[in-house]
Amino acid sequence: MLYIHENNFKNKIHNNYGGIGEKIKEFYENVYLETKMKLLAFDFSNLDENTFKEATEVINNYYTKLNVFTRENNITSQSKFRSTFLEELSTYLFQDNKYIKNGELGIYNKGIYAGIKIGNDLKVNIMKKDIDFCIGKKVSIKIENDTFEIILPIIAVEVKTYLDATMFGEVQFSSKLLKSATPNVKTYVLMETNQVGNDKIISARYDKILDEMFVLRFNEKSLIDYTVLKDYYNQISKDI
Repeated sequence: MLYIHENNFKNKIHNNYGGIGEKIKEFYENVYLETKMKLLAFDFSNLDENTFKEATEVINNYYTKLNVFTRENNITSQSKFRSTFLEELSTYLFQDNKYIKNGELGIYNKGIYAGIKIGNDLKVNIMKKDIDFCIGKKVSIKIENDTFEIILPIIAVEVKTYLDATMFGEVQFSSKLLKSATPNVKTYVLMETNQVGNDKIISARYDKILDEMFVLRFNEKSLIDYTVLKDYYNQISKDI
């Protein structure tokens, strides 16, 4: 299973990031692992409102501790501690989906199918793209004498701690690329806060570039809203 936040911790510990590898290890063992176990214990499929309330409380508490840890140790956003935890949330939400548990679908974030390109030598090349969170199906295709293994995306989610106009343009381009290659893919943005004007969002919805955007916080000082987390879970589960 893909735990991108945990992998980030392990890499930072291994490389003694900023000379504070031991402090990071202590936080990982005493705070992160406890949070992970709590989130793994939730059964989101029951759609019980209290489940999402309690899970969101765990998430908000972890963010509070993570913020204190990064501030006290002068860890910048380049560490991707905050962003990778947001990416990892989707794993907790959907890893128990029956199609993922039985192996028909998988959770991925690298090498997602983004189209076919034919070079000047007439050789077929498979275009691939990294996505923050993807639920897809791994398949093999044969073109003439060549066999390619590809990951067809069903759900593609770009994850942002905040979204501004520049990032929004990049997200739209990514979504267009995926939809051109796999027309039935559903593309979403999951973000903490939104800084994009309503006119751009309305335009994107009209053009059907993105299927939906989920904003977890009203502003940077707000807590994550459990109702948005529940809406996100419901929508992705329906799409699967």
